[in-house]
Amino acid sequence: MKPLRRTRVVIVIEDDRPIGELLASVINDEDGYVAIHVSRPSDALHALQEVVPDLLLIDVGLPGMNGIELYDRIRQDDRLKRVPVMFETAWSQEYDREFKRRGITAVIQKPFDLRDILKRVHQLAPAFAPAFAPARVN
Repeated sequence: MKPLRRTRVVIVIEDDRPIGELLASVINDEDGYVAIHVSRPSDALHALQEVVPDLLLIDVGLPGMNGIELYDRIRQDDRLKRVPVMFETAWSQEYDREFKRRGITAVIQKPFDLRDILKRVHQLAPAFAPAFAPARVN
């Protein structure tokens, strides 16, 4: 039996456009993934009304509403409660207490290695579903 492949949707919420575009591009280059980049928390909330992603990659230092506040808003939506979230931040120690209080363990420190980002993306939203396709009958 061959494992089923399903395209995984990752929403990248990063206000630094070059970083956000780079992250989305690298994820889009992975087989079985499509990434959407948004720059503002309000854009993310709008996109999440239309799409339930397989993973959210959130920068903590967002303007207007930081990434943790955005996370709290997202978790209030029953459709999104189980969506895995990974944070990227230059100030993880500053937010350690907030991460621990919420049970957040997927945090990547800036500057980051893109291989580390991809490794975590694959762990949190595997491209292969756990189910298996039935054998083909000819």
